[in-house]
Amino acid sequence: MLDINNVGVSFGGVRALNEVTFQMPETGISALIGPNGAGKTTLFNVITGFVQPTDGTVIFAGKDITPYKSEQVFMSGISRTFQNLNIIPELTLRENMYLGFIGKEKPSALKTLFRVSRGYWKDAHRRIEECLDFVGVTEYAEMLPGSVPYGVLKNFELARAVLSSPKMLLLDEPAAGLNLAEKENLAKMVKKVSENNVCILMVEHDMQFISSLADYVVCLNFGEVIARGTYAEIRENKDVLKAYLGDEDA
Repeated sequence: MLDINNVGVSFGGVRALNEVTFQMPETGISALIGPNGAGKTTLFNVITGFVQPTDGTVIFAGKDITPYKSEQVFMSGISRTFQNLNIIPELTLRENMYLGFIGKEKPSALKTLFRVSRGYWKDAHRRIEECLDFVGVTEYAEMLPGSVPYGVLKNFELARAVLSSPKMLLLDEPAAGLNLAEKENLAKMVKKVSENNVCILMVEHDMQFISSLADYVVCLNFGEVIARGTYAEIRENKDVLKAYLGDEDA
């Protein structure tokens, strides 16, 4: 589904990513881990077209999407959430949901003018309601983000990301800031999304959350891949332990 081939990113004289290479499984949930500053979010931004790599390629579903802009990546079937909530504060949650459609599906302007696109908008409304209900935030739909609990907003981000029926979903620290009960509920929803043939890649620091979900794990450190494999294999990897603990004898 996703092949990262020798991807490098340089910001001035700083090498943020260096020859990053790995292949994600066709299905299931994968995790990208590493200490702060390892390059995880930079790689997410490369995959989703927000940052152009200095070298290397990103292949998605057999197509080279390396030169794609973010909207083209979205059109190709990749959706994402953000580490910092990307929600317009002046709009209600239901109104914010329409951002999950922008660029992916475009009803004919002429048909809309003559009210022939009613079927499209009826389906759009139905899908929005289904996604809001799926993550349990329907009761907050008419509220502005500033009046909604943080845990609810994190669930809302997931709802908006799956609205476009992506082939692949990127989750940037989905469990950050959540309590234990909220994390357990989120894990159940992520599993359900994956079971609907959506390939998932997540950046996450919570190892317990990762252990309950990830089938495949890639670890970055200083912009380079230092380990890849199952969670059990990664957990015992000496290079990974050293990266996290700084223990020469790990």
